[in-house]
Amino acid sequence: MASKSILLPKMCIIVLLAGVYSLGFIVTPYWMRTKSTPEMIFILALTLGIGAIWSFLSAKDLEVRLEPLNAWQVLILLAGMVVLNFKTLTIDIPWRGDEGIHITRTLALTSNISIIWVLGFIVVILSTAMLAWKKSKWSIILGIPAIVGVISFNIVKNPLAGISSSILMRYPFINYWFYAIIPSLAMAIKVNPYQEVFFRMAPFLSTFVLVWIFQRELCRSKPILNLLWGLAVASIPLVYYYSSILYIEMPAIVLMLIVCFNIRSLLKDNFQTIKQNPAWYALILTGFIKETTIPFLVCFVGWRLIAGAVQGRISLKSIKTSLRSLEDELFIAVCLLLPVSFYLFLRGTLSQQTRWFSISLANLIKPIVYSTLLRSFYDQLGLPFLLLFFAGCICLLWKKEFLQAGFFLLLFVLYPAFFAVDTLIYTGYSRFNLFIIPPVLAGAWILIKRLMENRKIIGTISACAILAINLWTSPVYIDGTRKPLWGNYLTDTSEHYYPYREALTWLKTQHGNEPIMFAGMYYSYPFVFYFDQLDWTPLTTVSYTNYIDSNSLSLSRALVQAEDDNINIILFQVLGNEKPQTIASGQLFRVEKIFQNDAHILIVYHRKPQQRAKRN
Repeated sequence: MASKSILLPKMCIIVLLAGVYSLGFIVTPYWMRTKSTPEMIFILALTLGIGAIWSFLSAKDLEVRLEPLNAWQVLILLAGMVVLNFKTLTIDIPWRGDEGIHITRTLALTSNISIIWVLGFIVVILSTAMLAWKKSKWSIILGIPAIVGVISFNIVKNPLAGISSSILMRYPFINYWFYAIIPSLAMAIKVNPYQEVFFRMAPFLSTFVLVWIFQRELCRSKPILNLLWGLAVASIPLVYYYSSILYIEMPAIVLMLIVCFNIRSLLKDNFQTIKQNPAWYALILTGFIKETTIPFLVCFVGWRLIAGAVQGRISLKSIKTSLRSLEDELFIAVCLLLPVSFYLFLRGTLSQQTRWFSISLANLIKPIVYSTLLRSFYDQLGLPFLLLFFAGCICLLWKKEFLQAGFFLLLFVLYPAFFAVDTLIYTGYSRFNLFIIPPVLAGAWILIKRLMENRKIIGTISACAILAINLWTSPVYIDGTRKPLWGNYLTDTSEHYYPYREALTWLKTQHGNEPIMFAGMYYSYPFVFYFDQLDWTPLTTVSYTNYIDSNSLSLSRALVQAEDDNINIILFQVLGNEKPQTIASGQLFRVEKIFQNDAHILIVYHRKPQQRAKRN
């Protein structure tokens, strides 16, 4: 099957961009979180105006080249990644971390609004884009009523009124519309939506796309070797850890990788030309996903200015040409930064619970920052890919591709430094280091491709060795739980996996009608997810502990509280793997059941029957 090209006219691109913008800023009703009607009208008008400017300024005729797709190659890679991630996709929701928060927010969305309305909106946008592709005047006639209908629906129904502003605006809410699709479809076909895998498909599929992009062009004549390198990338500790846990970053990482693979033309071409590059649209959509992509976008804008000076587009010798080039750079900056800047403006204006970036440059002179970062690179990327990345950058420098190599190295240095000067304790944190994956993969790809073209045997042996090393140093245990404290160095922000699903299933069977106390935790856990999964509504209470308390002290307090409240069942979460040595005086409770996975332990304590009789 031969490759095929499709020309998408500018109006079609405008409609598609307007659809993305509308989903992010109109379907998501930030504009309704105002204190008065005049303020709402102003914010809505500003939203519409910015959307129109951004859509028209960013678009141009686009020729898309469709390459033939090897279905077997796709299926084999997908199967390999499913095998690699099967247990992590279905493991319990972790305690700590933010996955429970993201799942809870996705469920809040599905309970407030039917996803059918969102799918309907997407169908309308795609239909409008199709009409625009055919250059039909009906595209405008269909598009404007769609936007008006969304605005009217929100005003009349206000379906997200029950979602607080702190939730609606903590992260760009556009992500949750996509996260909610699979759980909502499960509900529509009468399937229990409270399954962990339904919420983890977005990061998993994003990782699949990331891996596919990396391996597809390595060696066209050896697709099996490509797949081997693809699995090597999928098993990179940092990639593997986040490929099946619901966080926002992974789709942004995919877009950033597309940009890095096309960075040469994106840096050198003028404004009108780069808008004809599909990678341009990956670049301008990156900011919609999360505000922490701003350093990437700012880095691109600044590096283009340097590229302009190097190429002579911006020079004091030719003021007229320089002014025209600077105008282009200004337009590029607007296209990249306008949506995410507008989001930050709305978040800062309409939400009171906002954490802003803080700058503490003194952190950069602390030796612990650099030792921690070096350790994090070694742990999370693995030595093989680190060496491949730097070797790839050396190859680029040898070929005098200074701008491309410089961009990769700048991102590699900038992102860790950015988070280190924000909060020292987050230095080297794995979720923040995800942002260096795109330049590392793009840089490593340079050398790997040369090996595949000229030294296939070495390339094959290297892929097998790296895959074996990655699996040996994996941050994931054999049962699918992730290693506690992995990717954390100066503080504990990790995900901690406890066998709550197994424990709650057993409790429902053995003590379904008795009140239960959850104890041993200093941070909340989404128990309601498993209650809904089990169709069970027990009477529960939580006895929180302090961060510094020992397990024995936490247990003693919980047992005293359970006795006072006449609760007979305690499910105790052991922090770490050190079991409590003592329990409350009088030995009123006994250990009835212990649940343990490769990461952590839960213990069921049950009041002795004779003690209950005495108390009654």
